[in-house]
This record gives sequence, C-alpha cells and structure tokens, in this order.
Amino acid sequence: MSLTNDELLSNIKRQAKRLSKNTNVPLRQAQYHLAMCVYQCDDWVHLRDSINSDLFDNQLLLLASLQPNSDIFLYKLLDTHMNNIVRNLHNTLNTRYVDEKIEDTIIKIFGIEPSDFIIKIK
Repeated sequence: MSLTNDELLSNIKRQAKRLSKNTNVPLRQAQYHLAMCVYQCDDWVHLRDSINSDLFDNQLLLLASLQPNSDIFLYKLLDTHMNNIVRNLHNTLNTRYVDEKIEDTIIKIFGIEPSDFIIKIK
C-alpha cells in the first residue's frame, strides 16, 4: 500500500493528535515529541519536510504510513524500534502524564489497539 505525501502528512497530524490526547500534553508539544522520539527528526518542521522530500534517508519515515490495515512489515518495523522510541519518550516526555504503559501509548499513536499489535507481530 502506497500513500501520497499528503496522506502521510495527514497521518502524522493524526498521530500527533493521538499522542496529545493519550499523554495530556498540548498538541504543539506532542508534535515535537512525535518528531523527535518516533521519527528521530529535529522538530515537527523537519519531520514534515522529510516526508515531502524525495530523499529517503530515514527508514523511520515509513512509520508515517502505519495504520491498522497496514502490511505486517510496518508493524514489525515499529516493534524493532519500540525500545528506542520508549527510551526517547522517557527522556523527553514527562511520563507522569502517561496513564498507561508507554508502549501501549506508542502503539495507540498509530490508531492500533495494543492487543491487535501483539497478534500482528507474532
């Protein structure tokens, strides 16, 4: 499944909104954390510019297309990078805002239920 740049941008906007909702942080802060912690970009603008770029120098940008109906390899990509994302979020996000396990919060960023994620990566 191939998404256009506009669809990828819409996806990261939804991801930031979900992160904001699940961590009780303002949207701008959630955008920053998403860019830094998940996509390893300098900031939200860098993330947007990277998605619009013709260069493919950041494998994590593939996660912009991860959604419940995605191919298994995208689930596995998230699983492979989960420990780094968790560590990055713990380092930048005040985890007192997180009501549940941080891994579940990360999975929910992509609109995926944690139980469905576990099934897909097995």
